[in-house]
Amino acid sequence: MSWSWRDVPPPLRTLGRWLTIVQLVGYTTSLVFVWHTTRLVPPGVASRYRGAENLDSIASGPMQFPKSFGEMLTITHTHLLSMAVIFVFTGIGVALCSRPSLRWRRFLIAEPFVALLVSFSAMWLMRYVNAHFAWLLEASSALLACTFYVQSFLILREVGPGAWGLGPRGGTPGAGAQG
Repeated sequence: MSWSWRDVPPPLRTLGRWLTIVQLVGYTTSLVFVWHTTRLVPPGVASRYRGAENLDSIASGPMQFPKSFGEMLTITHTHLLSMAVIFVFTGIGVALCSRPSLRWRRFLIAEPFVALLVSFSAMWLMRYVNAHFAWLLEASSALLACTFYVQSFLILREVGPGAWGLGPRGGTPGAGAQG
């Protein structure tokens, strides 16, 4: 049996639409926070986890101290589990989409989980092995973000015009907006 957003009752499409919108706001806010704390550059990311290594970086902002083992465990635990839940929801949403092809949907569903494992492995390697692993963390996190935004676009495209429930696709055909 094949399911799609067209088979889902209008209240569940509304849930999918608003869950996706709230996740977009939350994920974008987290990227703004990362930009604020690291400027989204590998040296900024490395100093966030390894501590500031020179006087120039100390003079340009707040002092950065190396993350302790306990802090690294807490960051990994909370982020990995919560992000996995986010990508379960978006994965279900993409699985219900009629486009793109099945092959692309399967890739878009699996990629975030691989990127999460690579990102958090890179974070640990950056902290305890070499600061240059910040480049791997940046690359995997950028791919993760791009995938998230593509997933969200695909879901919102399927659950209603403009994602606001305007028009008949947001509810029963011919009945106007339903959500």
